[in-house]
Amino acid sequence: MYFSYKSFKYCVNCDWLQFSVHTAQTPPEILCPDGYRLEVCQGNNIFENRAIVYDQRGAKFLTILWSPYSKVLPSNLMTCQVSNEYLYLPAGMGFKWAWQVLSEMVECSFNAIGRVDICIDWEGTNERTEFLKHLNSGHYYAQRKSVGSAWWHEINANGLSKKQIHCLTWGSQKSEIKVKIYHKSREQGILNGGEPEKPWIVEEWKQAGMNVQNVWRLEFSLCGAGQLRYKGEPIRLENVADPGWLLSVLCECYEARFVTRINQGRREGHKNNDKRVYLFELPKTAKGLKWAELKGKDYDLPAAITLLRSMMRQIDNPVVLCHRPTFETYATAILDIVRDHHLDGYFLRTYEKAAEDYFNELSAEVGQGLRHSVLSAARLLD
Repeated sequence: MYFSYKSFKYCVNCDWLQFSVHTAQTPPEILCPDGYRLEVCQGNNIFENRAIVYDQRGAKFLTILWSPYSKVLPSNLMTCQVSNEYLYLPAGMGFKWAWQVLSEMVECSFNAIGRVDICIDWEGTNERTEFLKHLNSGHYYAQRKSVGSAWWHEINANGLSKKQIHCLTWGSQKSEIKVKIYHKSREQGILNGGEPEKPWIVEEWKQAGMNVQNVWRLEFSLCGAGQLRYKGEPIRLENVADPGWLLSVLCECYEARFVTRINQGRREGHKNNDKRVYLFELPKTAKGLKWAELKGKDYDLPAAITLLRSMMRQIDNPVVLCHRPTFETYATAILDIVRDHHLDGYFLRTYEKAAEDYFNELSAEVGQGLRHSVLSAARLLD
């Protein structure tokens, strides 16, 4: 959803959702709903089993994990993560579909929200850039935040090399609420004319009338080992599916959980008299704000990315992996697509390796004979 406030444009969304359920049986009986593809694979360090649900287009929809190793956790505990694309569907449809499909897959009851990220996207200005510089230098600070990190890259300005900040974070791994500010346009890989990694996000910016080359994001990540609560009440799926609820939580987190002040040295015990300053102006609550939903799911994945994804899904086909000439033909074609369509950055972000390095390593596993392998991380992350 997007809205304007005091002549500035903003987008607010849920960008991550992970929740847990209790299954009726242990181990659970899992079925594949009509029209979907279900792939069962290895779990992680907490759960023994994992399954990925793909929709009719071959895009990832849900990831579920079950059968916890620890005896401390209930044996019928299952977690479910909804893919990012479905979180951006209008009117909370992605959340509703996630629960409907999960209910068709396995008999279960809702337990708790494990993690929800709520973010606001905004256009960069000279004043906001200066604000971030002050936060990075220590001239400004975020109150009650003692752990964080900063990411920068080098630019050339008038023949001189300078550091340019593109990401600031606050909160440790154990923090229940983490805060992050980063250059979302840069993360999407579109600054130099590249194709966006997540076109549904960029499409929302376009509909909001924002400059897609200079969009930044402030993100609040709420997570907890137990029942995640808001105003004393457990957070439920119907909450995160409600745009008004998301907007209210975002405004209140911005007001109370991201308190930025000038470092004036006027702190006396629990009393802080340092002047408070704001990155941008928002109301303390969402009351009175009006927002707009995306006009349907009217974006398309860039054709080159669609083709690359399709070919990469076939790279672990036994025909390709057993016959080296076939593998080399396939790999060469993919490398040509990456090079000719400038998808180097997209490949690196998606598969966590440069394309040539990825296929050089995979080449060692090609051929006949005994091979030990697990589902590739690339397919888990797709």
